[in-house]
Amino acid sequence: MQTEFASITEASQRWINEGKSFKDKLNNWLDEIYIDKVKPDTPCPEDTRKDMTAFVMDQIYYHNEDGEFDKLRQLFPPDNDPIDWTGITECVSQVVILPDMRLVATVGDWYEPRRVYLISENTFELQPDVLMIGKSFDKKYIARVYADYIEVTEGWDGHSIKTFASPSTYGLKGPKDGLSNLNFTEFGIQQIVVFPNGQRVAIATSKGIFVLEEQTSHFIETEENSSHTHREEFTFRYDYPHVDVSPDGKYMITGTQSSPHLLFEEINGQWTTIATVEPRSSYPNLARFNTTIEEEPDTDNSGPQVLLCSCHISRSASIALPLANLTPNFYASGYNADPTLNYIDDRKWVFSAGLYQWGYALGCNDGYMWFRDYYGNLYGYLHIGGTVMDIDYSPDRTKMVVASYIGQITVYDCTELFHENEDLFRDETNRQERRKDDFAITNTCYKDIKRYLFWKENPPLVW
Repeated sequence: MQTEFASITEASQRWINEGKSFKDKLNNWLDEIYIDKVKPDTPCPEDTRKDMTAFVMDQIYYHNEDGEFDKLRQLFPPDNDPIDWTGITECVSQVVILPDMRLVATVGDWYEPRRVYLISENTFELQPDVLMIGKSFDKKYIARVYADYIEVTEGWDGHSIKTFASPSTYGLKGPKDGLSNLNFTEFGIQQIVVFPNGQRVAIATSKGIFVLEEQTSHFIETEENSSHTHREEFTFRYDYPHVDVSPDGKYMITGTQSSPHLLFEEINGQWTTIATVEPRSSYPNLARFNTTIEEEPDTDNSGPQVLLCSCHISRSASIALPLANLTPNFYASGYNADPTLNYIDDRKWVFSAGLYQWGYALGCNDGYMWFRDYYGNLYGYLHIGGTVMDIDYSPDRTKMVVASYIGQITVYDCTELFHENEDLFRDETNRQERRKDDFAITNTCYKDIKRYLFWKENPPLVW
């Protein structure tokens, strides 16, 4: 039952006071688990504001109509815990933070109609006919996907570098080929990565993984195709297709649901498998190169590596392959715990990943980001509220943006750290310091400074 209030002031005071109290109790409760390493004697605290959902959602809408964005945040600081967003929001599947702090976001998942917005402060500019976006590792090049072609530009506002047509053939002998009948809206593109020179793109689609060049395309085989034929369309069908390209363009990592993790290198003009890694869990679903990790003397498995995530409804996992461990015809098994691999996590279903010099932020379907080093040691956590679809950072790393399945983009600031501005995470050495965000469930310094909301049948909103 929803509560009515005599005034906005009365509702605001309750939202803030009860919200702060709940978050203090919950964060202290979590400190017992993650800092003290003990099981709390008390049950997990519960939020007492669920009866305020309708009122607060109305305030979000009305204050946006009036352009009172700062006032809204002051009266009702953003907080997902009391609100059930089921059936209300649209998935935000991609977000990119540009060098000038504008954002580019894709609304809609790969199997849904998608649209792209350019976001500047409190304004949203719909990008005509753009289905989704991609980027090079350094964002020097941006890709826009249209129904009939992909365009790569220098930065977001720069001139056009290349355009690419959709693949017209698998290039295989034997099976009848129906790709020429499809445009990009029918490929089910789930990822697009621009090569560092801007001259090629790699796409992971439900029809397969391809490298596109200006005049041709290359199909990257990941698994036996006979069981994946769409007989009506004469195309293949893949689940969890994913791809990433190393920052130097030398390697490409790919996989699909029934394949191993496959590392490719272009040799004599052909993309050739140089490493095969069996997953730790059942189904490969994500891979990311992390070349920011430095090699440490007398330390095993340090240095640049590629994160390899696999999933299963009962237990998922993330491992990493240090590139220094590569040997000719490299093979390793995550399932068998080969020592040539790093073991990051053995539980979480990872949808996205942030990269750090010490490891990873794993964006998961439990609504959290989990921060682990490349040996799997847990550093911290940050509650997002819904499946973490995408993560990106400003060039100076003081801002982080997160896209979630519950229709939100959250902008975080971490300018102010713990322990004389040295520590990103709260631990036993700095736990007496004040938390940076009164309404966050986290042991990090990331502070929520802005949110963008995407509700069904509504214009985008600011919170």
